[in-house]
Amino acid sequence: MSTLKRFLNGRDVISSFEVIENRLKICRSCENKYGDELKNMICKICECKIRYKVRFETSTCPQDKWNSVDS
Repeated sequence: MSTLKRFLNGRDVISSFEVIENRLKICRSCENKYGDELKNMICKICECKIRYKVRFETSTCPQDKWNSVDS
């Protein structure tokens, strides 16, 4: 389900702190990221800013290293 659709249906769109931290841990050690500081980290594959991507429940890693909360 898309983030906007979830929001319009009154469901949470932002992941829990624990989920965000777990995703960041995975992304920080990934060989497919540019940058070392969170504000500059970008995924080489999907070109998303990691600091935003990890926050949304519907987001997924393009390498299947982590999935959406709905999965």
